[in-house]
Amino acid sequence: MSFIKMICGVVAGTLLVIKLKSAGTSIGTYLSIALSLFAVFYVLERMTYVVDFFDRVMDDIGLESGYLEILIKIIGISYLCEFTSNICKEAGCQTVAGQVEISGKITMMVISMPVLFSIVDAIVGITG
Repeated sequence: MSFIKMICGVVAGTLLVIKLKSAGTSIGTYLSIALSLFAVFYVLERMTYVVDFFDRVMDDIGLESGYLEILIKIIGISYLCEFTSNICKEAGCQTVAGQVEISGKITMMVISMPVLFSIVDAIVGITG
């Protein structure tokens, strides 16, 4: 499926959601979540190409693949938190959305700690 088809489908679905919400039905919220999942799964399908490319680049330049895994995890956490936060906001739960965003930021910070430690070790090795 091409990107243009996905965008057209999401725009058409969004117009339907607007119409359903103005009619006062709760089906619009469920359709909105389904459209969001449709877009996320489209992106996830495309991410395999990006991961394969980065794997090849990391192998070619001789860097550890652990850094790539950390980067991919951080990007995934960012997307999932944004997705979840937007669903919470759509449902009127702004406080929950804020907590999801904060927990995502903290999780990303914790996951990135090995990279920070390796940078500190490199700096200490140069100056020490």
